Amino acid sequence: MTYRTSELEVAAFLKARGHQVQEAIPQGRIVTFCFDDSVVPDVDAYFGGAPVSANELFQAHRCLRALIQQVKEHKNNTSEQNRYDFKTR
Repeated sequence: MTYRTSELEVAAFLKARGHQVQEAIPQGRIVTFCFDDSVVPDVDAYFGGAPVSANELFQAHRCLRALIQQVKEHKNNTSEQNRYDFKTR
């Protein structure tokens, strides 16, 4: 089973806690981050106000924002390529 969130803050908290993003799925303007379901206790900790290092949280946030940009660029490039292929057939 997979835990999914489109909330950047939750995903950054989980990453700062040492969890790995399994997949990033573009859904329109939103990117959904997928984690192993073992993150559930840390999701509860996030909503309970558990502390995390500000530096680690900042680094995780920055990393995920870069991932969002990469996912969106890949999606756009793939869409453009598909349009190009369609037009040339």
